Amino acid sequence: MNIKLISVVSALAVSAAVAQDYDDEYEESTSSTESVQEEAPAAPEPEPAPAAETSSTTSFEAPAASESVPTPAATGKFNVLHGNAYNTVNNQFGASTIDGDMNAVYKMNGRKLFYVEPTGEEGVLALGSSSMTYLLAFDNRAGLGMFTAGIATPAFGVAVDLAIDKTWTSNEQKAANVKNTRDESTTAAGDYINVKFGAPLGTFDIVANVYWLTFDEETDVETDNNGNKTEDDPDFWDLGASVTLSNGPSATNFAWAAGLDFLRQKSDRRVKAGNTTTETTNNNAFILIQPRFDFSFPVFTAENAQVFLGLNNRLPVYIFDEIENGNQTTNTYDFGLFSTPNILAEMALNENWILFGSAAFVWKVIDYKTESIEEGAANNDTSIISMRTNTTNASAGLRFSYDHLVIEASVADNLNNDTWSGLVGNLGIFLVF
Repeated sequence: MNIKLISVVSALAVSAAVAQDYDDEYEESTSSTESVQEEAPAAPEPEPAPAAETSSTTSFEAPAASESVPTPAATGKFNVLHGNAYNTVNNQFGASTIDGDMNAVYKMNGRKLFYVEPTGEEGVLALGSSSMTYLLAFDNRAGLGMFTAGIATPAFGVAVDLAIDKTWTSNEQKAANVKNTRDESTTAAGDYINVKFGAPLGTFDIVANVYWLTFDEETDVETDNNGNKTEDDPDFWDLGASVTLSNGPSATNFAWAAGLDFLRQKSDRRVKAGNTTTETTNNNAFILIQPRFDFSFPVFTAENAQVFLGLNNRLPVYIFDEIENGNQTTNTYDFGLFSTPNILAEMALNENWILFGSAAFVWKVIDYKTESIEEGAANNDTSIISMRTNTTNASAGLRFSYDHLVIEASVADNLNNDTWSGLVGNLGIFLVF
């Protein structure tokens, strides 16, 4: 018993030394459409975007509009619930993670636990029974606190994520025969609502979500200066949806997940003064349609160890809004194929300890962007074809369990960073009942 307690204290000390805010997205974050993953939000994720979370981009370097939720095909001693330090590469043969099950919702049915992640500033409470489980979670998103509430039953689960930052101001001035009014409402970047749903379908399961995200600050202003009315109405929002079908509940030698993401990003400003209305569309307004297909299979298996090789694929198609500027009209399209080769390995050291590790990189197999500018009788057409293998990310961690307590900790670093200055850590703690 003393040895086990000493091991726990040692694991906590090492984890705290390296723990920092940990981003479990190994894909590049050069664009804020990764925010609609979900987190997107979803954006994402969609895998999500909201500093201010902006999804303005013309690049496919961002991850999916919403997160693909891995469904575990794990068995035996490996079929346990993990913290978010585990399977950061989203390998389809990975066991359950707390965030993955919270996104699928119904998989939380029957769980009785409290999970806290100091490095990710997250807490999850599940009050479970065989028929109904009540879910409560606190998290942070783009500088805002995010609240999650939901229910999980054996047949389905539904939950809502909510982050709010809104302000309403009203002013009225009167003098003699003059009356001036000004009504203003502001929605900050990161304001977010996401509805999540999950259910088993025989040997498959389905996960879906719909979300609304304000990716840049909106301030609507209406004024009435003694009868002279003006309206200033900006729109900087994302409306996203995602659906994923997987064979996780029945997978044995081949696990897969197929999904589709949709994102409409609105970015314009409409100004009305009297009978005149002027509308301006920004170049970061678009429609995104993104099919996904992820799969994984075992390459090594033993009684106490296993290794899985996976490939996550997505085909994002961006259709940008037409931009009109005087007699100049611009149309832009962008699509490509992105693949993420990934490896997940784990080993049970004994009944209390599991060692795990993973590695992956994002491969832009091909990306094609075309832009056409028409100005009177003149045309200017540009096309760009690109390929890129982005840098590899790897992580390794330990899971310790004893009685009601589970502790998980991991470290990760970019493999191309010789100085390890990018070292980050993740620490999660369960109390399971």
